[in-house]
Amino acid sequence: MRICEINDIASVASDLAEGLRARGHDVTLIRPRLVGGRLPWSVKPVVGPVRAVEWAQIIHTIRSGNFDAVHIHYAYLGMLGVLGKFPYVLHCHGSDVREIRPYTRPMVLRALKEASHVYYATPDLAPFVTKRRPDAEFLPNPVDAGAFRPLSPARESRRVFIACSLTDIKGAPRLLNACRRLADERPDIGFTAIGGGEYTRDFARLPNVRLIPHQLRSQLPRIIANHGVVLGQVLLGVVGMAELEAMACARPVVAWFTHDSAYPEPPPLVRALDGYDIAHAIIRLVDDGDLRQSIGDASRQWVSTHHDAGRAAEVVEMAARQLMSHR
Repeated sequence: MRICEINDIASVASDLAEGLRARGHDVTLIRPRLVGGRLPWSVKPVVGPVRAVEWAQIIHTIRSGNFDAVHIHYAYLGMLGVLGKFPYVLHCHGSDVREIRPYTRPMVLRALKEASHVYYATPDLAPFVTKRRPDAEFLPNPVDAGAFRPLSPARESRRVFIACSLTDIKGAPRLLNACRRLADERPDIGFTAIGGGEYTRDFARLPNVRLIPHQLRSQLPRIIANHGVVLGQVLLGVVGMAELEAMACARPVVAWFTHDSAYPEPPPLVRALDGYDIAHAIIRLVDDGDLRQSIGDASRQWVSTHHDAGRAAEVVEMAARQLMSHR
């Protein structure tokens, strides 16, 4: 089949594209520029004309590309299929359905309604998506366990890598509280974090935190390998690609997760919610190399089983074949 993947959220589309190619399909990946994507919602309509030109170009590419199936990532972008009058599979990823704005609400609802099939990437999105599409499916994000693999044993390092962005939605204030506690209680425990979120300056003031600039995805396995513990998001009760890729690198991940029922077996995460619990979970892992290693090994096995890229590609392939049969 000729399949088009549109919009590479958290590298999910590119990983699916590789998985589909491995299954013998011809896959094109389109990465919209999404001009003005970081602007405040109040001024986003200003870039509407520029977006309209880009959307028209994408629609032309799709309609002239003789694709058998189109898989669109991010809810409101499903309007490409609505406006272009071509069938599509829609994939919801988070804020696209969790934080619907007045500007995007009509587009999101229309895109959900007219999609041939709908997936959502994390289990917390179910209430938002299934309200409009009861047939929507949870599709665990594909993790490239070949690229994200253990380059060193977890027991070799006592340093902590903060894998998530330093933002409110990831629970950065709670992570900051834990780092502050440990700066006083255990100044020997060092952290590394990638700067860029709204709490970057707060973390930069701490003596136990080293900030590094945004990294290419290809560099992340090496960075993770230099740390024995990974600290992830602690607000929404889910884990994203950053945490999953760290687990694939056989690292214990401290995070908050509340959706065990979404999987046949719960993930071997070290669960902590507030600054006190996070700090003490980190101390326990830093002080026990064998514990780091055993949880890390179990984490890689769990991700390989439940977030297998080949399995995710197979699921999308089935949706694409079903879409073809109804054209």
